[in-house]
Amino acid sequence: MKNVTERKGLLYFRRKIAGKDTYLRLPDLDDPDFHAEYRRLSQQTAPKEGPAPGSMAALVAAYRGNPEFAALEMSTRINQMRYLDLIVTEIGERGVKGLRPAHIYTMRDRMAETPGKANAWLSVMRALLAYGTRIDMRADNPASGIKRLELGEHEPWPADLLRVALEEATPMTRAAIVTGLCSGQRVSDCIRMQYGWIDGGIMEFAQKKTGKDVAIPMHPFWLEELKKLPRRSTTLLYERSGAPFKTTGAIQARLRDLMAMSAVREVHADLVAREVITADATFSFHGLRKNSCCYLLELGLSDTEVGSILGMSSEMVRHYGKRARALMIARGAAERVTGGKIVPLARKVVS
Repeated sequence: MKNVTERKGLLYFRRKIAGKDTYLRLPDLDDPDFHAEYRRLSQQTAPKEGPAPGSMAALVAAYRGNPEFAALEMSTRINQMRYLDLIVTEIGERGVKGLRPAHIYTMRDRMAETPGKANAWLSVMRALLAYGTRIDMRADNPASGIKRLELGEHEPWPADLLRVALEEATPMTRAAIVTGLCSGQRVSDCIRMQYGWIDGGIMEFAQKKTGKDVAIPMHPFWLEELKKLPRRSTTLLYERSGAPFKTTGAIQARLRDLMAMSAVREVHADLVAREVITADATFSFHGLRKNSCCYLLELGLSDTEVGSILGMSSEMVRHYGKRARALMIARGAAERVTGGKIVPLARKVVS
């Protein structure tokens, strides 16, 4: 009974709370209730047992303890442990057998704005669940068929694809697309936008990722779309319950479902057949940001003006708008280019 302390003739149970010794009064040693009370307090202060059997936390603990993990390079282990800790924090209590691909898609899409991080997390999750199948914690690996996020450039949506997407989308998904298209902002900012941030037709706020202040003139098309929705939240976009979207993953999931619709796939296939896009081309919410950048450049706004509205550097504006600017230059120079002689006249040979 090392935890029992006698003070002024009375017995106390000593334990640490928040790093400080705390004393709880015990019955006298010869009291019939002494042993029951001592046992109760000992159980309360006993170190916690390991993670619940069958939980993701238990799988992570087993994975960390296996010889193959120990054989990895130190840098690899440190990197994996960062994502294993993240998995335990987010879903450690969830049962391994209940984990479905939809859950993994949701967690991956929360990191869509940092695709490198999302892909690293997915690789660790895939390896973790593969190990889970080896030790019979589940029969399959729900992460095996989930694709990594594209690390390449975000392509602007072609006009035909944008048209059919708006036609087929649900009212809230359509409003989200229009908000991204007309504001040119990241999805993380679009779900934050509030009616109270509108002043005289200007949407004003500080970007979540960069902290930059932006002021966006609201296009009439955007305002008309918002009027079609019942105002059930302080935010422009909201869940079916009327609550603001808590994560970007909910919007990403809506777009994924939209892109899988037959009408949208038909237009995609037609664009591929006409060689407008490649067969593996995908279109994300962030691609709408490039659409917006190109649109503003085509209106004649300067790189500085576009950057101010979109909250991006002039260098990024030039990068995003290089295709639009090339087309603008071609159109502007068309008359001069086509009016000249591309093959020079043959010179007369003087004998």
